[in-house]
Amino acid sequence: MTNQEMRDVAKRLNVPLFKMNYKAGVRLPNLEAFLAGDDGALDAYDPKAKERLEKMLAAELKKSSK
Repeated sequence: MTNQEMRDVAKRLNVPLFKMNYKAGVRLPNLEAFLAGDDGALDAYDPKAKERLEKMLAAELKKSSK
């Protein structure tokens, strides 16, 4: 999933920031910056954060399609 696709999924599903923060283990300021358009916000904090966020959003997308 590309960065823009992750932003689109988060916006379309209207997933609360706290839920993304908790489930993906990403710090809230970094998450907010990423969703606002800063592509380097997650990589600067933790290189694996993007992967965890992508997995969490994919699971939410799958859950919403049921």
